Amino acid sequence: MTKLHVLDALAEKCRVGLATLADQSDSMFAGFPTATCGNAAEIVGRVLKEQAGYDGQYVEGNKHPKLKPGQSHAWYEVGDYIIDITYDQFEGTGLAGWVFQRGHGWHAEFADVSYTPGFNTPSTWKSYPYDGYEAVMLELQIKPAT
Repeated sequence: MTKLHVLDALAEKCRVGLATLADQSDSMFAGFPTATCGNAAEIVGRVLKEQAGYDGQYVEGNKHPKLKPGQSHAWYEVGDYIIDITYDQFEGTGLAGWVFQRGHGWHAEFADVSYTPGFNTPSTWKSYPYDGYEAVMLELQIKPAT
């Protein structure tokens, strides 16, 4: 059973950690949260698995009535919950916090949604965002795994 307070706490740590990289031009997270949703969702998935043992899925949404044509968004889902630490790059979502019930609100308005189980391990990336992972681990006060 997924515990909401655990998701909330880990999502907050991910958000705070990745936000420390927003002003670093050499980071994949430069400008965070803008244009960083996919990488952020991958980090969230990894942290949820490593820190809480939660399996989930990476989600990409397309064709939202409030977004520009061709604009997409990504987040992570565990059980009945959406964990989205970058939605605030968009105006008018009506959301607050970082964890939401699936099937309701802004996320449910995407007409085209694809799901990928789990998260991509570092070995499957050409350039893994180690700085993002390290920033979250520092926020959690845990030595980063390699």
